[in-house]
Amino acid sequence: MTTGSRNMSRIALGAIAALCCLSVRAQPLVVQVNPRGPTTGEIEVGGTPVAVATLFEVGPRYTAANGFGRRVGIGSPVPDWIEMGLFRNQSVPSLDPSGYYGYFISPDDKAVVVDLDSRRVVRVLSH
Repeated sequence: MTTGSRNMSRIALGAIAALCCLSVRAQPLVVQVNPRGPTTGEIEVGGTPVAVATLFEVGPRYTAANGFGRRVGIGSPVPDWIEMGLFRNQSVPSLDPSGYYGYFISPDDKAVVVDLDSRRVVRVLSH
């Protein structure tokens, strides 16, 4: 093997490795969630009391799957690159009555509620 073909092999191998790393980082989130059922209650968005159903209308929505097929449920970590909305709880069961939470809407139309400090899922709401 000549020096030129060795260099070409190294360049090709490096390019393949770089493409593999880029494709892993660019994957959208799969969020098939484990809902507990419909939830009623009030929350506060932007200082205004609203029904939980409002989250589904105004929240950041993720529609693409990443192909991992991993289910997201209570305790699952949420990556830093996930954009989340913010709300203050008023009467949703199992959440701190005046706590602030992040949330996003999953591809299967569930509101995934996230603890802002730990970035872990604390509740999954359906409507």
